[in-house]
Formats: sequence, C-alpha cells, structure tokens
Amino acid sequence: MDPASGWSGEKTLHSGYRQDVPDSPGYTPEQTAQESRLRARLLELSVVVSEHPYWATLERGAVVDARMELKRVTREA
Repeated sequence: MDPASGWSGEKTLHSGYRQDVPDSPGYTPEQTAQESRLRARLLELSVVVSEHPYWATLERGAVVDARMELKRVTREA
C-alpha cells in the first residue's frame, strides 16, 4: 500500500467532534511481500474450490445454493 496523506473530517452535527486521521506511512517491503504471497494463496485456493469435481455432481440450479451453504457452514466454524 502506498503512503497516504491524513485528513480531517468535518464537524459532526450537534457536536464539535472532528475526526483527524494521521498520515499513513504505507507498507514496508516485508508487508508488501507478505500481501503479495497472501493474495496469490487466496487466488490459488479460490480456483481449487471453484473447480472442485464436487460441483459437477450437482444439478445446475443447485450449485448456487450449495455454495451459499458452504459459505454459511464455513463462517460458523
């Protein structure tokens, strides 16, 4: 991630609060490398799941429901 300038928000209604966000220094080279590795791994695993032979065993109309169920079960774990 590239460095970004900070900013100040406008005062909120009925309050004098103003949000101030400091400058972001951006990622270090190590963080950039780790992000690249994690993105590549995410893509790899996404392909493995989406191309798994199991999906071919379902009727075409049932695939979306099965994938949504997989998401639901995974989030509960």
